[in-house]
Amino acid sequence: MSYLEEQGAVNVVVQKFGGTCTESHDHQLMAAERIMECRDQGLWPVAVISAMGREGQPYSTAELVKLVRKIDPKIEPRELDLLMSCGEIISTVAMAHLLKSKGYDTIALSGGQAGLITDSYHGHAQIIDIRPHEVFKALQEGRIVFVAGFQGVTPERHVITTLGEGGSDYTAVALAVTLARTPTLPFGDELRVAPLQIFKEVDGVMTANPTLFDKGKGPVALSSLTYDEMVTMSALGADVLQHSAAVMARKHQLALVVKNFKTNAHGTEISPATGKPSGRLVTGIPDIANLILFSVPAEEGRLAGQLSGAMRNERILHYQLPADEGRVQFAIKRGKYRNVVSIIEHILFDRDTTAEFSEEAWGLVSAVGEGVRGRAPHVHSEGEQALRDAGIDVFGALDGDLHVSFLVTEEQRTEAVRTLHKCLIG
Repeated sequence: MSYLEEQGAVNVVVQKFGGTCTESHDHQLMAAERIMECRDQGLWPVAVISAMGREGQPYSTAELVKLVRKIDPKIEPRELDLLMSCGEIISTVAMAHLLKSKGYDTIALSGGQAGLITDSYHGHAQIIDIRPHEVFKALQEGRIVFVAGFQGVTPERHVITTLGEGGSDYTAVALAVTLARTPTLPFGDELRVAPLQIFKEVDGVMTANPTLFDKGKGPVALSSLTYDEMVTMSALGADVLQHSAAVMARKHQLALVVKNFKTNAHGTEISPATGKPSGRLVTGIPDIANLILFSVPAEEGRLAGQLSGAMRNERILHYQLPADEGRVQFAIKRGKYRNVVSIIEHILFDRDTTAEFSEEAWGLVSAVGEGVRGRAPHVHSEGEQALRDAGIDVFGALDGDLHVSFLVTEEQRTEAVRTLHKCLIG
């Protein structure tokens, strides 16, 4: 009789390990320690693994893409997804093999094998169903399950798709939600699910990007976030969760914690218990680098709405700023330039007007927090004055329920983050 059958219940924890957690053998050993610790505590880990490392490192997604871009910059989205999925599969097999070498019974699954079913939108697919039969079977057999993040398959032909930048977060949240909504496993044992663990190389969600500050100065780790703060910060550049993952976690009120894989310190908790505002005015200063800015005439009536709707349909995250000098401005990530140009050309094909693109690079720097709710004008005024006092020009602004965002030149983005952090957080 297995351990699971003796206990009559399965205590599961979904753990997500980002690219830095698996980029070297030393880091893989640290990540393995987090998995083994959970096992020692009586939990059965389901580990979601990202591709190894970042651009410039072997087996990273960026390097895999370069292999084919060298042949020709244009590649069919279906084939590109097939290629990009390899990075996560490699690192997932490596981690499963590492734990097996230490005496644990493991299994490595691709996203499709783990039951992640998506629509057929290549490059930024959405999960439409989860059929985790292989995950359940592996848990029944007493195995530690490793799942390749960032990928799924279409329902009919099982074509591999990818879930967009940061898609391993989406994988982890989707699996955790599915397991949390499964009171008993098919083989009869009760299923209990611990809060999702998101492992990074920092001690939790930081008040700003620490790489923009001198060592030991500026950002600190937050002990908690509300769901709305998590979603807003993810949309405005903070390395919390992929935006789609954050929205799903909020929808299902999924408890999770963002932790440092090297230290396993307490981290940042996000759960229904952290739903009350903390009393702080501003929680974090996220930023987005190297944006492209384009504008269209404001007097063209529905044009701005059509463009925004088309970009949403193409799953392009964009930021629409109020009209300035008779033109509505949009900011987009540089990597989406070609996609947006195609949308503009299609919509403006029979119109006697054009979109104007700025030649400069831009940054969006935001102040986010529950304390901004109902006080956006005050935060806007205080933040803009601080920026101007620091000699930083503001070229546009966008206010929301939980945020105030300022458009600055890319050249001044880092100083803008530092200035707002000092002024609004301390």
